[in-house]
Amino acid sequence: MKTLLISLAFLGLMSINAEAYSLDNSVLAISENFNEENPVPAIVIEEEVEIQEDPAWTYRFLIPISVAIATLVIVGNVIQYFRQVTKKKI
Repeated sequence: MKTLLISLAFLGLMSINAEAYSLDNSVLAISENFNEENPVPAIVIEEEVEIQEDPAWTYRFLIPISVAIATLVIVGNVIQYFRQVTKKKI
């Protein structure tokens, strides 16, 4: 009697399990609509549109001004060096 109840319980669980893993109609509909020439992607990735932004004011003004000042300082140091070297020679 005990083995009969265990067997019936096992068969009941197996039938519930088989129904849970059976195919839906939605899976069959997707496979019917599949076309090898134009496949339907699983995930659609949209490309982002890049927006051109104006450069920040620091990039537009501060960097060129600092480069110009650095160039003037280097040129001024070179001129000052040659003036002092020629002054010592005289």
